[in-house]
Amino acid sequence: MRPSRSLRRSRLLVLAAAASLTAGFLPVGSIGLAAPSLTLADTPHNIEHVANIQYEDRYGTRPNQGSDLEFATIPVVTEVQAPRGNGKGKAPPRVVTTTEDRTFSFAGSYTNGLHIIDVTIPDEPELVAVYDCAIAQGDVQVFERDGRWLVAYTRDSGYAGATRTESTCFHEAEALGFGPAAELGPGTFIADVTDPTAPRTVSFVSFPKGSHNQTVHPSGDYLYNSNSELITSVVGEVGIEVFDIRDLSAPEQVAFLPLPIRPGLGTESHDITFNRDGTRAYSAALSQTVIIDTTDPAAPELISSIVDPMINVEHQSDPVTIVDPILGERDFLIIEDEFVGALGTGQCPNGGVHVYDITGDLEQDPVKVGYWNVALFGPTTNVTDSCTAHVFEIHEDEQLMTIAFYNGGVRVVDLSGLVGVALGDVGVGMREVASFRFEDANTWAVKAPSVDRDGVFHIYGNDQRRGFDAYEVDLSGGAENATTDGRDGWLTPEELELRVASLPAVDVTQADLFRCMLPSV
Repeated sequence: MRPSRSLRRSRLLVLAAAASLTAGFLPVGSIGLAAPSLTLADTPHNIEHVANIQYEDRYGTRPNQGSDLEFATIPVVTEVQAPRGNGKGKAPPRVVTTTEDRTFSFAGSYTNGLHIIDVTIPDEPELVAVYDCAIAQGDVQVFERDGRWLVAYTRDSGYAGATRTESTCFHEAEALGFGPAAELGPGTFIADVTDPTAPRTVSFVSFPKGSHNQTVHPSGDYLYNSNSELITSVVGEVGIEVFDIRDLSAPEQVAFLPLPIRPGLGTESHDITFNRDGTRAYSAALSQTVIIDTTDPAAPELISSIVDPMINVEHQSDPVTIVDPILGERDFLIIEDEFVGALGTGQCPNGGVHVYDITGDLEQDPVKVGYWNVALFGPTTNVTDSCTAHVFEIHEDEQLMTIAFYNGGVRVVDLSGLVGVALGDVGVGMREVASFRFEDANTWAVKAPSVDRDGVFHIYGNDQRRGFDAYEVDLSGGAENATTDGRDGWLTPEELELRVASLPAVDVTQADLFRCMLPSV
């Protein structure tokens, strides 16, 4: 989240906070109440930490400050010198060109740039380059088009302290004709990373309200912007800007999708996810989640809007299709609640994830089937630390999800139990199968280039305090057989409402609201 331009005193019910608490948690500590005298469980569960990379403090703000991250496997061309003949003659060596597929993580940060890390050897990550672009919040997406690999990297409004217009990306954009570096406003930088060791700016898309997050359509031709403006900051139309980026030298707006106005923190898009074939988009829009028909990506149409009083801040929404053994394919939408914009309440947990069935005609009127959160109860390391669900990633084929919880660490969740919901039998719903938490964790995002529900794989966290963390996950006995170690946190909608009803309402002051909209420390 980011600072709003005006604030007013607001009363938030811990209906919002309570919607984030799993069964068994004491109804205290949500906002301004004393946290229970418990110790968070720090014991790793089916995860081992294997490496860490620190981000340089490039502009005297703070080191690390990790934000989002993505992965891509890119063919890397190298040239080596080889002797001619038997190598004993005086002929100059010949140049041999080789091509090797290598996997890279593109890890954003506040101010310190985009870190390009080679993770081809999973437990030996190597920093190979930094795209010097001192902006925030640094949402990142990698995409391939016509043999070129490109990365989109966002500059939002409201982060003046994180912006350094003297950084390289601003001057590269100026040289391309996008305007003077010192006057370049909020928007999305696009860099060519075909050679991951030498990133270079190739385009800039201006968004006056800011580019909090952006999402490139699977075609690679269109960019959808999420400005995440708050309700107190909205001026003019509310909606999603769509740009044609086929000509990188001259991005052009081709559509604007208006969004319904809803009561709450705001109704602008915060984040957008496309389905695999690009025919649908799902936008978490702070006080609502919308489903969008993107069959023609240049002319999106609104299908439905979900307004759930149990969700405080709709931060991310992703679809997943799971095959039910009786009913066949079922489509679910997982909506994450970043409780009060990641306000540090001093205890775990706060916001979790809410699950809707959107199969077939239910897309027009989604049905809520359940709720999941970590069963991690107790105070955070510091009273200002947050412990709410944040950036997650779904691996549909393996029916696994990775998700970050700030001071709550990193989690791997089995989604295969959602098939029981389709039959009206809640079964296990979602179930945590692996976790790891450092005492100083402030993990923004955790993702993986690939996962294996029946084997060993690596996940990578991008952390505001720690930088880049590599973890090895061992599910060699099968995710469905992995012990949860008492960490089940699934509730039916009815159970969630009962849990919410048992908790008190608490006032949130203007100072609290302002603090929740600042980057976590």
